[in-house]
Amino acid sequence: MQLYRELLALGYAGGYHAVNRDVSTIRKGVAIPAQAATPSPRTIASWIMRPQETLGPSDTAQLETVRNACPEFAATCHLAREFTTMVRHRQGHLLRDWIQKAELSGPEAIGVFANSVRQDLPAVTAGLTLSYSSGTVEGHVNRIKTSRPGIPCPLTVSSESGAETRDGPASAH
Repeated sequence: MQLYRELLALGYAGGYHAVNRDVSTIRKGVAIPAQAATPSPRTIASWIMRPQETLGPSDTAQLETVRNACPEFAATCHLAREFTTMVRHRQGHLLRDWIQKAELSGPEAIGVFANSVRQDLPAVTAGLTLSYSSGTVEGHVNRIKTSRPGIPCPLTVSSESGAETRDGPASAH
């Protein structure tokens, strides 16, 4: 009862029976230790993809804990940050070196990504170097296609396989 009163004084809003139940499990030695909250994969990915200077001290410390726990994750984090920096600062001239580093020293998933980038190297290099893009046009096309449900989009042509493409049937190329 004294513990319950002390908890109430500290702002605890739960009931007496909850405290009593938890105390009795601790006394019996059957209490399960509380586990530290594990950040979600989405949260960890956001820490990696944001510029380091925008992370708060708590986020930085948690990310460092995750990096220290898994060397493969640390390598992934490093390569992802390098790639993100290339994208943000239009450093396409660094892409070949990054691909080589990713294929040789990165985890398998990063190596697969790097290999797919290598297969379309001129286009990716242009995307990382040039200041213009077709993103605005693609955004408008997507908006038109999704704003009129059930109405065929004039920018879409059905292919022979039944799949829709903006470029027309696959056999037309």
